[in-house]
Amino acid sequence: KKYKVLSYDVRGHGLAETPAGEYSMVLFADDLYPLLGALDIDKACVLGYSMGGRIGLAFALKHPDMTAGLVFANSGVAGPDIQISPDELKEMEERRVQMITLLKTGDIESIADAMAVFSLSPGFEETKPEIFRKYKAVKLKNDPRHYAPIMEALMASMEAPPDLSQLKCPALIIAGEEDGFMTLDVAKSMEAAIPNATVRVFPTGHASAIEVPEAFNQAVLDFMGKL
Repeated sequence: KKYKVLSYDVRGHGLAETPAGEYSMVLFADDLYPLLGALDIDKACVLGYSMGGRIGLAFALKHPDMTAGLVFANSGVAGPDIQISPDELKEMEERRVQMITLLKTGDIESIADAMAVFSLSPGFEETKPEIFRKYKAVKLKNDPRHYAPIMEALMASMEAPPDLSQLKCPALIIAGEEDGFMTLDVAKSMEAAIPNATVRVFPTGHASAIEVPEAFNQAVLDFMGKL
């Protein structure tokens, strides 16, 4: 009711054109810049889900004058003081290997199913099968050929994370208690590293916006109302 919302397909997803070449979070951020320009949007609050948070961060660091605020929606960019236990590291690595192996098969049905299972809370498929199917249906719209190089670009960004302390705008960090891709320790490290950050934690997996949409929306609206 109060804001204009722009939702778009990132290169390699949905209906976006995807020329050949290497992917990176900076490239994705460089795609967003001319898109906003073409739509005469001078400034925006950027919200990125999962990998989108890294794209938003790259954009905000490169174009601070255009970024009113940044929402990391279940998007973990570890701060310098992060401490992850050996068990957590092992679990994250196993999940990463599983996903890369699956992505390389090109089996979009299995890929979409695994992404939905990994992203939502344990048992969500059984308790809310219709919402599970809708989430999976979004993943089915993607071309499986692009998944592996996108995952490689994501891994590369994790190995050389940007300096969170350089973020000029306020940030909202949304985390899920059962998020297998982003631990609460990562959220705390982000809060400590970003000069002006707020953390909201929900009893969800990696897709808080899908599991608790009303609470998620209210958290974002409250944040935007203070910008």
